[in-house]
Amino acid sequence: MSKSPAELEQTHQAFIQTYNTTAHQGLLKDGFDPPIPTEVLAEAKGRIYSQDGLAQKFSRALFPRTTNCYGCVTLHSYHFYVEQGLPKTKVLLWVYGEQLRAMFANVVLAEYHCRYDWQDRKVKDVRDGMFYATQFASPQGLLLPLNPQDSLVLYRPNPFTRQARSPFPVEQLWLFELVHTA
Repeated sequence: MSKSPAELEQTHQAFIQTYNTTAHQGLLKDGFDPPIPTEVLAEAKGRIYSQDGLAQKFSRALFPRTTNCYGCVTLHSYHFYVEQGLPKTKVLLWVYGEQLRAMFANVVLAEYHCRYDWQDRKVKDVRDGMFYATQFASPQGLLLPLNPQDSLVLYRPNPFTRQARSPFPVEQLWLFELVHTA
């Protein structure tokens, strides 16, 4: 048991050294001779990233959102359920691969399949929800429990899209036409 961060780092480095220089059953089964990771990998090295670098790599697809009173959120015009037991609570939406995960306090609340356009940085499709039992569930429970077949994702296009202007001025029509008689 380590008592300080420096001691923890030293113990971790010792573990890595032992792991990389010990024969592994999986390598034996695959016929590697010798079955030692450092020999198999030779000069191959992984990449080491700083904390800022890791945050930059993973933060592009993190979206903090606040649930409404029903436990739903909106992301890029898609409105979907997260957790009814967390009304008006800030949750984190995380896109990883083709998964969109809703998380609160490091607990996955719901998962959806999604398509994310990395160039536009927008979600293009959300569907097939899966909900998890968590300690945040409403103690009252749901009248009708949700299952993946019941997950409903609403797409709400932005109502404020700009309309193309006509190249010609439009003449305003009169509401009433005054007609002179006699």
